[in-house]
Amino acid sequence: MESELMNLFATPLHKSSLNRSFTGIELQFIKNQLGDPVRAISNHSSRNKNVLNADEMQDIRSALEKSLADYFKRVFNTANKVVLEITQSWLTVTRQGESHHSHIHPNSIASGVLYINVAENDGINFYRNEDMLWYDLVREQENYYNASRYFINAKAGDIIIFPSNVHHGVNAVEAEFERVSLAFNSFFSGELGRDEFSNSLKISIG
Repeated sequence: MESELMNLFATPLHKSSLNRSFTGIELQFIKNQLGDPVRAISNHSSRNKNVLNADEMQDIRSALEKSLADYFKRVFNTANKVVLEITQSWLTVTRQGESHHSHIHPNSIASGVLYINVAENDGINFYRNEDMLWYDLVREQENYYNASRYFINAKAGDIIIFPSNVHHGVNAVEAEFERVSLAFNSFFSGELGRDEFSNSLKISIG
C-alpha cells in the first residue's frame, strides 16, 4: 500500500548572514556594553536593551532589518500595509559553565539573533512544545515528526529569525570562552485586519 506523509503549518526559521566581518568600532561598542552586564538566570546580558539604537550599530541594524523584512515577506506575504519593526535589542554573553535556559519572547512576533563570537559546532536549540502531550512514548529514532529538539548550527555573522513563541535555548559553554550574541524582538507596525470585518487596527511602534 502506498502512503504519503505531508507537513501542515510548518514553523518557519530564517537563516542568513551578515556577509562581512565586524568592524573595530562595532566590536569596541559591544565590548563596552558587556563590561558591566546583568545576570540573566543562567548567563549575562547587557544593561542596555536598545543596543541597535546606537550610532555604532546602524550598519548592523540595517542588515537585521533587511533579514527581518525578507522573513516577513516570505512567511506572512500580506497585502496589509504593515511591517515587522525591531523593538528591543540586547547583547548576551555566556561564559564557561553558563548556558541559556529554554525560553520564549513574549510581546514579540518574530525574534532574531546575530552571532558575534561562537565556538565550533555552536548554535541554538529549538524545543517542541510538549505541554499538551497526554502520552509518553520512547523514541526509537528521532525524525521530523517526533523530535523534541532541533539544533541549528551557527557561526559568527549568522542571523537566525524565528517565531517568538518557539522555545529555544543554548547549551552550556564547556571551554574557557565567551559566547557573544545580539538578540532582538519585533512587532507589527502599520495596518492590520479589514474595515469591512470590523477588525481593522493601526499600530505604531514608538
